[in-house]
Amino acid sequence: MGQPCMLVFLLCLSLSHGTASAQAEACRTVDQADIVFLVDESWSVGQASFSKIKEFVGAIISSFQDKVIGETGIRFGVTVYGDIPRMRIALTDYSTLDEVLAALRNLPFEGGASRTGDALQFLSEYAFSPVIARDNTPKIAVLITNGRSDDQVDGPAKTVDNNGISLYAVGVRGADESELRRIVTEPHEEHLLLSADFSLLTALLPKLSRRLCFTATEPPRPVKNTQPVEENVVGPRDLQVSDVSYSSLRMTWSHATGDVTGYRLLVDPLSPKGQLIPSLQRQIDLKGDVRTAVVTELTPKTEYFFTVYAIYPDLVGDSVSIHTQTTPLSQVTNLRVIEEGLFSLRLSWTPPLGKLNGYKIFIPRSNRPGLAYEQMLPGNAFSHVIDSLEEDRKYTISIYPIYPQGPSEPVSVQGQTLKLVPVHQFLVQNATTDTVQARWPSVKGATGYRLTWSNSDGHIENVNLGETYNFYMIQGLSQGSQYTVTINPIFVDVEGPVTSYKAKTLESSAVQTLKASAVSTNSAVVAWNSVPGATGYRLAWGPTPEFMGRDRPRQHALNGSSTQYLLKNLVHDTEYVLSLYVLFGSLVGPGITSTFRTSPLGYVSNFKVASYSSKSIDVEWSPIVGATEYKLSWSAGGGSPQTRYLQRSNLFYRLEDLSPDTTYTISINAVYVNSEGPEITLSQLTGTVSISERIQGVKDVKVVDVGVNSFTVSWRKTPRVSGYRISWSLFQGGDEKSQLVSVATTTFTIPNLRASSAYKIQVASMLGSRTGSPALVTARTLDLAKVNGFAALDTTHSSTVLNWTSVAGASGYLLSWKHISELETKTDTLGPGFTTYKIDDLLYGRTYKFTIKPLYGEVEGPISMLYHQILTTELPLVPVQSASATVTSKLTPVSTASKATSDTNSNAVYTTRNILTTAAKPPSRSTFSKGLLNKASVTRAKTAADHITTMSKVTAASETETTVRTGPVCGSGKADIVFLVDESSSIGSNNFVKLTDFLFRVVTYFPVIGPLGTQIAVVHYSDEPRIEFRLSDYKDRNSVLRALKGLRYGGGNTKTGKGISYVLKELFQESLGMRQDVAHILVLITDGRAQDDVVPPSRIASALGVSVLSIGVANADMDELRRIAPPASYQNIFYSPNFDNFASIEREFISNICSETLLSEFKQHDESAQLDTPTEDPDEVTKPQGPCPSPCMKGQKGERGDGFGLGGLTFQKRPGDNDPFSLNSKGEKGERGPPGTDGVPGLPGRPGRTGPPGSAGQRGPSGVPGDMGPSGATGPKGQRGERGEPGYILGGMEAGFTPGRKGEPGSSGPQGPPGVPGATGSSGLPGQPGPTGSSGISVKGERGEEGAKGLRGKAGVKGEKGDHGKDGVLGLPGPIGFDGIQGSPGQKGEKAREQKGLVLRVCRVLVECQERREILAHQDP
Repeated sequence: MGQPCMLVFLLCLSLSHGTASAQAEACRTVDQADIVFLVDESWSVGQASFSKIKEFVGAIISSFQDKVIGETGIRFGVTVYGDIPRMRIALTDYSTLDEVLAALRNLPFEGGASRTGDALQFLSEYAFSPVIARDNTPKIAVLITNGRSDDQVDGPAKTVDNNGISLYAVGVRGADESELRRIVTEPHEEHLLLSADFSLLTALLPKLSRRLCFTATEPPRPVKNTQPVEENVVGPRDLQVSDVSYSSLRMTWSHATGDVTGYRLLVDPLSPKGQLIPSLQRQIDLKGDVRTAVVTELTPKTEYFFTVYAIYPDLVGDSVSIHTQTTPLSQVTNLRVIEEGLFSLRLSWTPPLGKLNGYKIFIPRSNRPGLAYEQMLPGNAFSHVIDSLEEDRKYTISIYPIYPQGPSEPVSVQGQTLKLVPVHQFLVQNATTDTVQARWPSVKGATGYRLTWSNSDGHIENVNLGETYNFYMIQGLSQGSQYTVTINPIFVDVEGPVTSYKAKTLESSAVQTLKASAVSTNSAVVAWNSVPGATGYRLAWGPTPEFMGRDRPRQHALNGSSTQYLLKNLVHDTEYVLSLYVLFGSLVGPGITSTFRTSPLGYVSNFKVASYSSKSIDVEWSPIVGATEYKLSWSAGGGSPQTRYLQRSNLFYRLEDLSPDTTYTISINAVYVNSEGPEITLSQLTGTVSISERIQGVKDVKVVDVGVNSFTVSWRKTPRVSGYRISWSLFQGGDEKSQLVSVATTTFTIPNLRASSAYKIQVASMLGSRTGSPALVTARTLDLAKVNGFAALDTTHSSTVLNWTSVAGASGYLLSWKHISELETKTDTLGPGFTTYKIDDLLYGRTYKFTIKPLYGEVEGPISMLYHQILTTELPLVPVQSASATVTSKLTPVSTASKATSDTNSNAVYTTRNILTTAAKPPSRSTFSKGLLNKASVTRAKTAADHITTMSKVTAASETETTVRTGPVCGSGKADIVFLVDESSSIGSNNFVKLTDFLFRVVTYFPVIGPLGTQIAVVHYSDEPRIEFRLSDYKDRNSVLRALKGLRYGGGNTKTGKGISYVLKELFQESLGMRQDVAHILVLITDGRAQDDVVPPSRIASALGVSVLSIGVANADMDELRRIAPPASYQNIFYSPNFDNFASIEREFISNICSETLLSEFKQHDESAQLDTPTEDPDEVTKPQGPCPSPCMKGQKGERGDGFGLGGLTFQKRPGDNDPFSLNSKGEKGERGPPGTDGVPGLPGRPGRTGPPGSAGQRGPSGVPGDMGPSGATGPKGQRGERGEPGYILGGMEAGFTPGRKGEPGSSGPQGPPGVPGATGSSGLPGQPGPTGSSGISVKGERGEEGAKGLRGKAGVKGEKGDHGKDGVLGLPGPIGFDGIQGSPGQKGEKAREQKGLVLRVCRVLVECQERREILAHQDP
């Protein structure tokens, strides 16, 4: 007996070990059952976990694969729930297991909340509804969830239990075990299973499938009938009102009890006597789950009575009421004066909430009773400027908003206009040999300042400064000279009183040396010689005018023993001016100035790919001095880059998780505190996963020799490669060149490089046509020698002699000079033996910039620069016979006639000058000036207020009449002008505003705009051109100026060529206002190099007779601008170093665009074409024979072509112009043809163009003042001009920049759209107690929407009793009882197969008993 029991035990143990694997057990004992899976699909589950749940459910369903599926067997259903439950698979949908599993796999995931209570209620009412569930069939549900329910579950769980449903629950991860124990069927331990994660659900398959199988074989649980409990119905209560405004309010109440289907809100306005007005009553129907509502469209300042009813399915319930009053219409708040002007006040306010029709603003006039200033403003306004006011006067301003319901009450504020005052406490101090510092406090309301300085010789200069300036360093002064410095505030277009101060520059500086050394990207050491007796020093430094804005001016006081100082926190690649002053107690002694430039940011060197694979790339680089960290970025194709910031100690990084066989662009920058250095970039192709032979990278790449124009690169020999590829390019960008070398080569010399330039060099190994990863190094060629000792000596009133030290190895010198305020530069190339050079024809009192470069063959060396003012102590005397000139106080044009004498060495001088200024006049001496002019010459000297024009002419015996004008005039001619304005991203929105201000000022020079004068158009371009306005859009100047103020900035690339072509095709059209008989002018303004070809459209513009003027700013390519604007007899190329310096080119630009030379450029050539017809052909020359044997007949005159497009420009050609259509590249050179016959002698050539103006002549002495003319009659008072623009900064050093005023709050947004109409409610409520009202009008409601598909119908009539079924399968044995008394030996058993089956059944029972014992062991005693 013991041996068979032991066999049974071992067999059971082996079988139980087999069932421990994570698989569902097959169920073979169930005939009929309805099993529904209730699955949580909330957001906390997620898409991936939802897929694991579907696999888990599919595995359980598959355990019934050997059973009948469908109406006569086992049925499966799946219901998912989030915010609402959804029956995805009904019990009656499918009749095969494969159909159920296929539908399960296709279930979508939608997410939502986790409302388990609603899902349980849905399970009872719909999933197991009476029309679906079968009688006498077990009903089983399996809930799978991972969290706590968002609603109540106790009531729905009880409903599930009452309906006889056996409910299992599988809780995953964050499921609430206590909540699930309240939900599942008792005993809880058998029906609740927990899992730590969705990925571990398979471990529950054996246990859950076995328990489901047992439950399905048991009889169905009984349905409990519960009597409904009648609850006391209470209506809504606690009605409250909040958020009351003039047109709306919010109502809140507590929910009514019972089965509430909705609420009905009655809105009744009350009369002034407190009575209801039935005709104005409104009814609002709300849903049953609503407990708050916003009531809109109310009348301001009105009392209302509100009533809320609860609506039930068959009756109207109790109500609650309240009455309240709406507020008056809202007023504006925070009304204030934010800016006072001389003649204006700027107001600002906070707009009220709600929809506005506009505002009305008014000012009562105290001196005109009954009249007031009134202005209507739009509803989105929140600020306004009132102008045309009187100076220094108080005003009371009132404003009120206007609503659709009417105006609100006005709000008032007082403001006072400013008084015209001068600058107080004006100081000029800290004089050096060539600079002084001017300081002043800000003047309230001033929009700018005009600073003027003049010396005793009458030389005057000035500068316009912005309103934020209260400091300016005046540079370029003469040493030991007395200067008068004046300043006056500017109030828009009115200048305030002048304040003066006298100062004198030092004769010499006690500090003899001041230099900067150890210059880095952000620091420099300043050193100077010690001054005996000095008690201290004051060191000041700041950016030069060319670099203004990149850093702020600073200063520091040092003790008398200091001779050096470390400057910190400087800006890289910026030129600084140093000023050192010697202190003797409280006195400031003489000073000295010097300049230096910080180094540019360094770039990362030796950046290369160390190795790579199909999923990673290793990069490394060399350390950079001064770098605080490194920025590494990489991207594939056009994808977004990934970035990592690495510590400065990191010189290696591995890029991981990359895609195989993909090209990655990798870049690195050195980071210096808050600035990033230049970027180094390389590309690398990751390996292919299947590649067996990988190309090894080149190692130990280094530059072994550096020359002025060459590098020598070496590397270690790489095995298993066929050669190497060496490529190099300029670090800042440019064409890349490359060279292939043999595998035996390990060094290579790169020739023909640019001196003093940084290069990127890459060396890559080659294997056949495949290229390995390149190793990248960077290097810089040596600097060429610089000219030293560059100085100006022996300066006279019109010349100077330049001296320098010879440079060894130089093949020559390139010398250039220009006036500091002019763009034109003169150059001369000198031989290697020159060390001195004299320059004549310079203007007295002007400052010039001289530069010199050594030449090494075709390579230019570094530049040396010198600024020098043309001043002398000698007195050149030029005998001149002067004639009288007429001077008027209003600068009226003067006409003077004089008969010249027979002496050709004498000349008549006519001078017209502004009586407010004095021109700089050089002294004269007794000898005759060399080379007196024999033709008319004009010299313009720019002064603070206007131009001074001097004309001298030598005549024989003729009478000459000369008319002199004092400034540029743009009203004498007609033109069609199109401004083509660059709006690329390099400009930025701030600089774009400065650019439009420049256009604004240019337009003001044209008095007549429209068809009778000048027409203006503006086109912006970046990637694509766009028209702001056309030539014919505006007919007066004010309209154009307003349009310029409304220009908007776009950003993008710089497609200049496309912009020029667009203007020629789309703007110069007669249909758009172009006139054929006037000059056509295109003005291009750009700050960079074009990203397309500009030559073809520029040549077409010239051929079409369009005069092109180019204005380059900042980084503009001047060579490209010269290709766009061909050479002309007038200046057509202008340059401003930055967007703040447009004022420096404004006068020159206006003088040229308004010049008669430009306006008649193509007209002159048309007229001069008549000179090309000769009087007769020479008789002695035989003409070549043509195609006609006899004289050819003259053909009919052809029709005139339609030009460049219909109604557009016509082609015109200037002398020397190329064929505009020969735009393509040249073809191959043809064979040499036979010699041709002698041609007819050519016609006389056209007259040459007017040459450029000659160099300025010597300044003559002042003319004899003429008699004062009689006063003219007082003219009529002109209209008030347009508001001018603030002055523009021409220079400065230590300006105090203050932040702008805080912007005003934005206006309220638009009112939202109306809400969705509520559902049609039940019949109306009974009226309020009172007199019987008139019968209401019955309105038939609209047809409702089609209802949702109903539930399945009930089962049909029970059929007749069927035949007797077959005997059922033998049931499972009951639990094992106590050991009985040993029986007698049994008979011989049946076959082994039957014995084995019995053993399996017994083992299954043993396993189930063991589980029950474990459960009982965990229960509380």
